[in-house]
Amino acid sequence: MEAKRYRQLCRLIDQVSRLRRPKKHSFTDALIVKVFFWSTFCDRPTSWACDVANWPTGLIDQVIGTLPSQSTMSRRLRTVGVLQLIERVQVMLAEELEDDVVKVIDSKPLKVGSYSKDHDAKRGRAAGEMSRGYKLHAVTSGKSFKLWTLTPMNTNDQIGAAMLLPKLEGWGYISADNGYDANRVHLVALSVNHLLVAPPRKSNADVRDFRRNTLQRMRALDICANPLQHCGLRESFGHSLVQSRGQIERNFGNAAMSGLHSLPPWVRTPHRVAAWTAAKIIQRMSRQAELKGLRRR
Repeated sequence: MEAKRYRQLCRLIDQVSRLRRPKKHSFTDALIVKVFFWSTFCDRPTSWACDVANWPTGLIDQVIGTLPSQSTMSRRLRTVGVLQLIERVQVMLAEELEDDVVKVIDSKPLKVGSYSKDHDAKRGRAAGEMSRGYKLHAVTSGKSFKLWTLTPMNTNDQIGAAMLLPKLEGWGYISADNGYDANRVHLVALSVNHLLVAPPRKSNADVRDFRRNTLQRMRALDICANPLQHCGLRESFGHSLVQSRGQIERNFGNAAMSGLHSLPPWVRTPHRVAAWTAAKIIQRMSRQAELKGLRRR
């Protein structure tokens, strides 16, 4: 089953890649990405995928051919062409899966061992506890990961929002938890024609002071308050927006089932963590796209 899904992903890579080989390179960008994705599919280091003994006989003959060395993989995974190809694969899957006008933003901790030598992995709060590692900030729409970035674990969620929200296109609503309830986050969302809907913090509940809250933040507070509750209307548009935040939790949970949880020992330093995260997100979205296609039949 994994080999079948891997072949489907390889066909997608061929669709969005430039088949010509870059100058001064013996392998195309598509082949480098395919070998790297095979290692992430099997939750193994990249060096493991460079050994022909770790490939099914039919798979390596049909899809890959000659395997690059570990040094070649390490060098090429940092090049612009390979990174852009991985991004194009992710964007294509995201466009196929996007089926919701409401976007959701949240973060997920990616832990490393307490005695890790990775100096970029900082100590911070991770789901109610203190741990070392990185933090994945993501904006999802339906079951697709539209945007994401990585920061050290000690980074505030609002900083991740300031990095992601300016990249949004179009207009719409953004659902979030109360960790994003801040004037600057509301203003950033407004700058890209989006309204951030986040429950108020305890210190900001029922505060009707324009000296403390921007107009957009006040509007979000009114939406979350359900002003028609006294009329017997339990559900409202604002309540449904707040409830839609559960979708990103399901997306993170599905990605964790594909291996996107605590980082394995061979995934250290930001560029390796970013490549591993991208591969796992693509792996999960590929599975979701497969399920979506089955439902259409």
